[in-house]
Amino acid sequence: MITLTNLAESDHPHFAQNLFEEAFPEQERPPFSTIRQRMAATESTTTHKNAGKFHFLVATNGDEPVGILTYWTFEDLVYVEHFAIDEELRNQGLGKAVFLNFLSQQQEQVVLEIELPNTEEADHRLEFYASMGFFQNPQPYEQPSYHNDGRTVPMILMSKYELDDDEFCEIRDLLYHEVYGVK
Repeated sequence: MITLTNLAESDHPHFAQNLFEEAFPEQERPPFSTIRQRMAATESTTTHKNAGKFHFLVATNGDEPVGILTYWTFEDLVYVEHFAIDEELRNQGLGKAVFLNFLSQQQEQVVLEIELPNTEEADHRLEFYASMGFFQNPQPYEQPSYHNDGRTVPMILMSKYELDDDEFCEIRDLLYHEVYGVK
């Protein structure tokens, strides 16, 4: 049985940090110290209705840790920032089970970024999310830098419900401001 547990309550913090750092290239993730700061801020602050709340979940199958999922909650929007299954456990249906478990708890629009389909792995990722009903929005999108070096990463913004141009711009601007700190 798949269970999603907040990192702060998980028995597997080392697994979570290792998977986070191994699964994502440095330019596509913040330092783990930033993750800890985000979690502390979420736990200690009362936020206004439009402020994001950061969450880091550890996915387990029984007692075995299998993956991680980080996300932000905003008014009427959930942004999945990172999702990974342990490399040794991939292609066994666990990714789909974990992600569908997460989605079953979300009533709002859900968005996420993926790499452009320039590699077999990126093609597989696009197919994975499309198989769960996510739309590949056609508007150009770049992930801002996590490291204040000005380098952006071309990405695709996928969403649970298709976005028109105005919705896309509104969501992009929210993510840039709240997640990446771009003013």
